[in-house]
Amino acid sequence: MARKNIVTMETASHAERHPPCLFHIGKGGTGKSTISALRALALARQGKRVLLLSLDPAHNLSDIFATHIGNDTIELCTNLHAWEVDIDEWITRALDDLQQRLRTEYAYLTAINLEQYFRVLQFSPGMEEFALRNAYEHALRTYSGCDAIVIDMPPTALALRFFASPGIALAWTEQLLQLRKTIKKKQDIVTNIRIGKHSVERDRILLRLQEQHASTSEMKKDFADATATRISVIINPDTLSWREALRILEGTANLGIRPYHLIINRHSADREIDVLPDALSALSVLTLPQSSTPLIGLRQLNAFLDETGNTAALTEIARD
Repeated sequence: MARKNIVTMETASHAERHPPCLFHIGKGGTGKSTISALRALALARQGKRVLLLSLDPAHNLSDIFATHIGNDTIELCTNLHAWEVDIDEWITRALDDLQQRLRTEYAYLTAINLEQYFRVLQFSPGMEEFALRNAYEHALRTYSGCDAIVIDMPPTALALRFFASPGIALAWTEQLLQLRKTIKKKQDIVTNIRIGKHSVERDRILLRLQEQHASTSEMKKDFADATATRISVIINPDTLSWREALRILEGTANLGIRPYHLIINRHSADREIDVLPDALSALSVLTLPQSSTPLIGLRQLNAFLDETGNTAALTEIARD
């Protein structure tokens, strides 16, 4: 699925680097996993190449499609692939990579039993969102040729930490860059390699920090770009889910991110919807009806799309 045109990170738009990412966030039980599945399937039926990505540890997609998806991408049907991220595996992968780098760049650490420290580190605050961010970046690279990546998000608290993680990482990286440059200047640790008339400066740690800073800056920028990141907040016609939606709007606003849609799920024609709070009604509001049968398996999901495919809400979802 690789793109033919070669562009640099500095000049590439989001669309040239990777496809639009359609996030679904909301209170547990509102149906965000089912809506993620329906949205991905609707797009695939239109001929779009779609990756359905679950960052939710609950792994509801396997239940919805009545098939094991797991931590390896599988094809669910034509144009639609799915992947459920195993957070623990991605934490282990990140720590293993860090151990290898430490041993390579600091040979004297081989005398220290690093394993005992990393066994504790895996439980440190921030590891979950760090692992999810690594998995998300992997998905962007691997499926850069998709037309869309549809993402089922974890519970609200972890989802907001995920969106906040690039900003937090940037703050740390900028401090580390400043410290590394100070060390480089005072201790003259940089090796200069002369190739012909060119002088090449090599400091692997500094270069890695600069690369990390660049990639994290791009992710933070993408999260704030509505054409790159489209966040749909899922609610039911009840007060509890609305209140959580308001907290989501407050949390994303603090990060400079604005959700794109408000989707009212399980809306019944015989039930009046109360007046939405201004903060919610300011979003593009879509409604989805209550299904008369459990939406389990491709057959039932397709049947639901066939039954409701002409409604304004589902047509709008499919066009995204």
